[in-house]
Amino acid sequence: MSEHQRPQGRHFAQKTGEKDDDFQGSGDYESVGRSASLMTGLIIVSRVTGFARTWVMGIAFGVSYLASSYNIANNLPNMLYELVMGGMLVTAFLPVYMEARRSGGREAANAYVSNLLSVLLVLLGGISLLAIAFAPALIWTQSFMSGGEEMEVAVYFFRFFAIQVLFYGLGSVFSGVLNAHRDYFWSNFAPILNNVVVIASFAAFPALEAMSSGLAVTVLAVGTTLGVFVQMACQIPALAKYGLRPRFHVDLADRRLRKTVSLGVPTLVATACTFVTASVQNSAALAVQPGTGASVIAYARLWYTLPYALISVSLNTALYTELARDAARGDDDAVRAGFSRGVAEQLFFLIPFAFYLVVFAEPLNMIYSSGRFDYEGVRLVSEYLRFLAPALPLYGVCMLAQKGCSALMDMRPYAVFMVLGSLMQVVWALVVGVQLGGGMPAIAFSTVAFYLVANAGAVVWMRRRLRGLRVRAMLHGAVLGLALGLVGALAGGAVLRALETLVAPLTVVGASGATEVASLGRALAYVVVSGIVSLVVTFVPAVALRIPEVGMLSSITRRLKR
Repeated sequence: MSEHQRPQGRHFAQKTGEKDDDFQGSGDYESVGRSASLMTGLIIVSRVTGFARTWVMGIAFGVSYLASSYNIANNLPNMLYELVMGGMLVTAFLPVYMEARRSGGREAANAYVSNLLSVLLVLLGGISLLAIAFAPALIWTQSFMSGGEEMEVAVYFFRFFAIQVLFYGLGSVFSGVLNAHRDYFWSNFAPILNNVVVIASFAAFPALEAMSSGLAVTVLAVGTTLGVFVQMACQIPALAKYGLRPRFHVDLADRRLRKTVSLGVPTLVATACTFVTASVQNSAALAVQPGTGASVIAYARLWYTLPYALISVSLNTALYTELARDAARGDDDAVRAGFSRGVAEQLFFLIPFAFYLVVFAEPLNMIYSSGRFDYEGVRLVSEYLRFLAPALPLYGVCMLAQKGCSALMDMRPYAVFMVLGSLMQVVWALVVGVQLGGGMPAIAFSTVAFYLVANAGAVVWMRRRLRGLRVRAMLHGAVLGLALGLVGALAGGAVLRALETLVAPLTVVGASGATEVASLGRALAYVVVSGIVSLVVTFVPAVALRIPEVGMLSSITRRLKR
């Protein structure tokens, strides 16, 4: 028999319905860094285009009621998807799909995915139609403490955006299948295409608005939804490589579908908490800062989520695949080691970036300053970002805890932690932020309170469930992150002040008394120069000393050398 005729391991097993031999050994945790480095490269491009998208939005809208309207309407479909199905798919799909592959091969996995996609098509399609019909009521949930100025335009936007609920659902399954096969390219490249489509829509807005404001808003609404569709659809061709050829088939009695639901139901509680906290934050922000509060949150979150997207998403996604493999094999020792390592890496990388966001908040937001985005907008967004930044490392750990609970196929504890965290955040935002006059800084800091409570519960439960965690390793990552991050942030801040003193300041008070902001080029140059200093001071010593937490940086370096 020739080499081309000989049945080869995994593919032969999948075709004949035998077990997938991809599960014969423990998870390849050494591959996490390699996979993360690939994803990081794509995410950098995604975030660059994401920044361009927000920058063009700033030119078109500034910090205004129109920006608040767009952001409320644009965030709502994703929130509804998460509330109805998203959290369930994120936490339940991968373990069940892995189990189908392990026990039934390609045929069982294909049947499970076909059934799930068919159910989503019917369920989320129906929800999208209902959302269009009840758009005013849904928009109200995000602005119930405001005067209602945002309602009319937000409702109009949302009637176009509602169908995104379906696109998010289908795209999540497509990404899950590709990630299960350690194929991370298309799921990370898809958002880039989304951003390109929306950038084009925003770029056309000023010219269209000069002709007709209604036409400009409509083109933007259609373009934003088209971007989400492209993000979903571009992943479909890659699925065939893994033998996935979905067909419409609904079987509500399928045990794997039921397992997905049973595993995911507790997640619905967690996503409901996210919906509530987002609603309270937006409404509280509009109450203390009428008209513009929600847009301040949206602009600040771009910088807040940037380090998480570049570092945590890639690490957690790759780590999740390995945790799910080991959990499917019943290897708690490997899960314990992988989870502990993940927490240490999250803290080591994200604590320094939290410091950077505090130090560089104002020059970062000056990059937005074009068109209708003036210095007052820069000041408001920067203040909010500084109080939001301490939540960054806690956010990364919480998302890792979610994936750890999912890999262990028990989301009930995670739901409890999220409820407790949400109660803390809601009370903090409404009492400290609104009633006691803490304003936008207190609303931002409510996110820190949320993750402190949720993470404390998650770590205690994981330690009990896995019969221990490598606490020393986690503390090692935290202490190094605090020490090196603080030194790096101070060094970068000193360089920033030197540039303003020796070259030119970033802000100047004009003859009219208004504060004028430096050009985009100067603000960007200052951030890049001082930011590089911060990164070098923080991470070069860590790489030189070969501390365990910098494994991902070493993988990226090796990839670049090749």
